[in-house]
Amino acid sequence: MVQYRLSISKKPTLRLYRAEGSFRRPLAKATGAKAEVAKSILLRSIGLKELMRFRDGRAILEMDEDSALKVAIGLRAIMGLRMRERVVKMLEVVSSMDKGEVYWWHSLYLRIGDRAIRALRRAYL
Repeated sequence: MVQYRLSISKKPTLRLYRAEGSFRRPLAKATGAKAEVAKSILLRSIGLKELMRFRDGRAILEMDEDSALKVAIGLRAIMGLRMRERVVKMLEVVSSMDKGEVYWWHSLYLRIGDRAIRALRRAYL
């Protein structure tokens, strides 16, 4: 069974990965100020289930596929941005997308790769 997990550390770091048994495939990650903004904007509207929490502050959360794709697109879209205002705007756009639009952008990413993320940035920024 496929599970989508989000790892949150104190640094701050967000890592999204797909887990099948003992195999884990990373989907996206963000660190620093971008991770803080992503936690405050993207994760507030998504239903997360806590899988485990460690004493040092790390947490592993589980989510459904729709939410995982939304987080993956959001984290990939902010990866190349530097200005905080643009990061906030892009994350707000991604969090307001409906399910069909999220699946469309993800399928485009699977077909043409990073060019789809650049097109997403140009379309909404």
